[in-house]
Amino acid sequence: MNLLIALFLILFESASEGLALSGHKALSGALEFIFLAVVTLVMFSYTTGAYKLFARKNIIVSLQPNILTVLGGYILLRFALFDVIHNLCAGIPMFYIGSTKWYDQIWQWFFNCSGIPSVHFLFMMKLIALLIGITWLMGWQNGIISKRQ
Repeated sequence: MNLLIALFLILFESASEGLALSGHKALSGALEFIFLAVVTLVMFSYTTGAYKLFARKNIIVSLQPNILTVLGGYILLRFALFDVIHNLCAGIPMFYIGSTKWYDQIWQWFFNCSGIPSVHFLFMMKLIALLIGITWLMGWQNGIISKRQ
């Protein structure tokens, strides 16, 4: 099993970077997505106790509800923070929207059609995603104060 894990980590990272250098951006992005999704799922399934997910029997049945809120919180937190940190480190405006990726094109289309200022909309949307993501990752979806006895 350790050999398979090592091969997975090395193969997907090196293939993704090599494809990006050779100009195959879409395939590189797909491999990077698979790599990050599997690593994220494995890490959170271990921390939430849902590692039964990788048993050979009843894979769907053994998926614990707790891991779904953790994965949802991770996705929201990543949406809220990733682009902001990436843009600040790259020296471009915090809520910059590119023009090359498919989701950037969707955002461009949305803001062009609606006339909504992108900076204000993205700030509020990312702030809400940040707060909900933190709440779900901390396990506060049912309230911060635990039941008193």
